[in-house]
Amino acid sequence: MLIKKKPSAVEIKGFGEEIFIIFNSEASFSDIELALVDKLYKSKNFLVGTPIALDIKDHIFIYDECLKLKEILVDKFNLTVSYVRSNSEETVKNIEKIGWTVETFITKDDPSDKTIIVRQTIRGGQKLKFAGNLVVVGDINPGGEVTADGDIVVFGKLRGIAHAGANGNALATITAIELIPLQLRIAEIIRRSPDSELESRKVPEIAMIKDGNIFIEVVDKSKRGEG
Repeated sequence: MLIKKKPSAVEIKGFGEEIFIIFNSEASFSDIELALVDKLYKSKNFLVGTPIALDIKDHIFIYDECLKLKEILVDKFNLTVSYVRSNSEETVKNIEKIGWTVETFITKDDPSDKTIIVRQTIRGGQKLKFAGNLVVVGDINPGGEVTADGDIVVFGKLRGIAHAGANGNALATITAIELIPLQLRIAEIIRRSPDSELESRKVPEIAMIKDGNIFIEVVDKSKRGEG
């Protein structure tokens, strides 16, 4: 009789230039804690000096558990955590309290539905990604970042970073009620805002690629002008 091996509570994997520590969705925090220490003892010489990303998935961790993770990774093994992926709102808040950057991935049950609406403000240090069109009802604060394979629409102030067409789609656009970003990116084209552009024109604007550069136009054609 074959005995099915229990999945590891923690995995360490490399994706491109990034190293991820991935937590099993079904594992308890105590199992994650034990497995994490064991894995890090075996891999510490390989990991020290390399930025680490944590993939917490849907786990709900209280503040003390997030603090324990920081003690293990930073204090005990001297590792650098570049950011954390989490889909739990409670975990995101607790991770931010201990000073780590959070990246949120949005998933949908129906992959044919390529547009999602997110009703929240993206605060500084938060990252939001979606493999489709992304509509944010709220602001993108400085230090906040949103990324989408399709278009990005912000019903609020876009003051952080927005990357549309992240899969290489040069036809993607970025639209906001107030467009005063730190950086815009469409496909591989990047536009940073100089000091002269930090003042909002207080009209909805759309950014798109024209002639190999990102141009900004007023959405209302009667007021159209290029930035």
